[in-house]
Amino acid sequence: MSETVGAICSGADFCQELAGCADTEFTRTYIGDPESRIICRSSNLSLVADLSPLAAGHLLLLSNRHYLSFGEVLSDHAEEVGEAFLHVFGKYAETFGDPVVLEHGSSRAMDGSACIAHAHLHLLPLRLGAVHEVMTSDGLSASELPGMDSLRIFGDQGLPYFYCGNRAVHRVYGVSRVMRRQYLRSVAGRLLGMADPEWDYAIVVRRQLLRATMAKTAGWTLTSS
Repeated sequence: MSETVGAICSGADFCQELAGCADTEFTRTYIGDPESRIICRSSNLSLVADLSPLAAGHLLLLSNRHYLSFGEVLSDHAEEVGEAFLHVFGKYAETFGDPVVLEHGSSRAMDGSACIAHAHLHLLPLRLGAVHEVMTSDGLSASELPGMDSLRIFGDQGLPYFYCGNRAVHRVYGVSRVMRRQYLRSVAGRLLGMADPEWDYAIVVRRQLLRATMAKTAGWTLTSS
């Protein structure tokens, strides 16, 4: 893993995919159909379809360069992230319904972390209250944030966290113990009625959902300009 915040690294698959490498998990899985899952890009962000979407409209917002959490990304690019969400939320609601945004923010210490190697946010057509109920039932405690940009505090301090929010509500959950791999996917999978562990992208690859998501997001941009 890269030790340099905001750099291109050689150890994270997302970095290689965004750099156009021909040998990535995506290219090996889809073998050219489609050639790319990148929906749109801006200077520092990319919006892509999830490798194995849990539902139509399962998107990831990635930093183009190497960060471990959006807490770190927001320290450098808060204005760009805010503009992207303002624009994407409107397009998303028209197409898939109001989205919930989820993130496992990682850290260099990886203590209590799921070893996220490259910062990414999940956008899914779920109800925020339902996600919160599952996470609190799993023993996680939430704190309200005034806005997503408050995550930069965790990035600056190198602390792992879970984030769950929508247009109006922003919650952060402390990571005081090791959670299962792909924890947030497991939460979404439970809410979507999936049997454990069908939410695991290494077990079930939903190729048709990715292709349907790409078709419905054709022409999207990350800014209104």
